[in-house]
Amino acid sequence: MIIQDDIDYSKLDSTINSYYEIWKQIKTGIRETTFATYICYYDRYIKPKFGKTKLRNVTYSSVVIFLKSLATEKGLRYASIRNVELSLSEVLDIAVKDEVLHSNPCKGALKELKREYGRKAKKVRALTLQEQKIFESYLAKPGHYHQYCPVFTVMLWIGMRVGETLGLRWEDIDFDNDEIDVNHLILNYSRGNGLGNANKINPPKTEGSNRIIPMLPKVKEAFKMEKERQELLGIKCRSVVDGYTNFIFIDNKGEVLDYKQLNHRLDNIRAAINKELRQNGNTDIEDFPHVHNHMLRHTFATRMREAGADMKAVSDLMGHEGILITLKTYTDASSEFKRREISALESYINNAV
Repeated sequence: MIIQDDIDYSKLDSTINSYYEIWKQIKTGIRETTFATYICYYDRYIKPKFGKTKLRNVTYSSVVIFLKSLATEKGLRYASIRNVELSLSEVLDIAVKDEVLHSNPCKGALKELKREYGRKAKKVRALTLQEQKIFESYLAKPGHYHQYCPVFTVMLWIGMRVGETLGLRWEDIDFDNDEIDVNHLILNYSRGNGLGNANKINPPKTEGSNRIIPMLPKVKEAFKMEKERQELLGIKCRSVVDGYTNFIFIDNKGEVLDYKQLNHRLDNIRAAINKELRQNGNTDIEDFPHVHNHMLRHTFATRMREAGADMKAVSDLMGHEGILITLKTYTDASSEFKRREISALESYINNAV
């Protein structure tokens, strides 16, 4: 047997869970919300079974088999498995630094799964232009969901992240110069261990996410509509998160909205739209699609692309670090847009001298 001098064999009988407890005590340098996310994934998927494994038995292959079981036995998608792997890797890194393990067994493990499960990840699509018009038309009408018209209008026509949208305060809106100052975001996260959820103010996701966004007349009108609604109902913001208050998008009790509430409302709105379409005998759209918060941001980028906007400007508006992220992740090409674009080739050839 080959003996490696840099391995502390006295601790090889320690379990992954024992190092998880050490990691929780000493880990610094990450956001509170990120820390809570790691704990949530670890407690749910690693701690009950794989966490009891002794370090001497933790190998690259055992990690791959464990991660694969999350897909085959628990039905987790690749994105969730990646979060589990990040949590596990963080803990095993401490064992490496303690010289209990020579290297982190997680290194490269996700590549094995990405080949099979990464491609199966559900791609976010944008609303088509027709679907967007139906969606906006429904929200504009008086009714139970009309109160959500302002927040969803802002998300569709500015393309901000949902946390940036819900974190907006009235002082972030410059009505005189028609500008929106995006300088923070609000996160609703699980505190783990059955402690429920909490809100947290974080700085913008990247350096480029701290930005000023021009405000279109439609967006300005949405903010004014929300202000009028609150004044009419006598609603005032009651939420205080890390010293921040005066949030724009609040419920009827004055509490700041969270992304789960909005996704639930979008589910209800979709059902209501489908019911209305069936009642009116609309045959153009068989079934209005499932809509979620991020889909609205995706739709904004796609409409900008279809309108022929400069993609560097779109990237800046969305707060991306580079144009490649915008092009790769957030811009679909609708069938109408592709037909229009390819027809330009025919026109060019026919008109060529």
